[in-house]
Amino acid sequence: MGGYPHKTLSIVMGDFNDGMEYSAFFFLPRDFYNLYDGTPANYLTFVAVHETSHQWWFEQVASDQALQPWVDEALATYSERIYYESTYPDLVGWWWTYRIDFYKPQGFVDIPIYEGQGFRPYTNAAYFQGAHFLEDLRTRIGDEVFFAFLQDYLTQSRGKIVTTADFFHLLREHTSTDISDIILQYFQNVY
Repeated sequence: MGGYPHKTLSIVMGDFNDGMEYSAFFFLPRDFYNLYDGTPANYLTFVAVHETSHQWWFEQVASDQALQPWVDEALATYSERIYYESTYPDLVGWWWTYRIDFYKPQGFVDIPIYEGQGFRPYTNAAYFQGAHFLEDLRTRIGDEVFFAFLQDYLTQSRGKIVTTADFFHLLREHTSTDISDIILQYFQNVY
């Protein structure tokens, strides 16, 4: 995708129940460390991947995290899938079941955080439905186009605050494949 933009990355153990990203560091909760069993099939691993990926999808390519949080959160969540696919391909199915589908995600991906109706409905929509959207998109347009799009999205959007409209505008430069049904399934607004 692109090189890591800092000299270091610090991970700080926090006393709250989720990860949180910042430039060149992130928090992981103490409970995730306490539950770590030494295998890659656990919260500590996939949340660490998620928070690390925010060094690209939040820091290098920014979004309005209140009004359009899916733009970086869905990509950070889907980066977990790519991590497992690349390093532990036998765990991809586990990841979908345990990380994504366990909470039975629903809702529109493009909800503002203010309309999320609490942590779980918001996370189910922006993060988990967002991962399903990206998987369906990838399946429809194919790996070669999907990854070329992501690379170009990073390159062209680096240092900018992007919107959902920007995401789809650049995507349409990479494919003419009809994805209107996928957009209607996952988004409350038409892009």
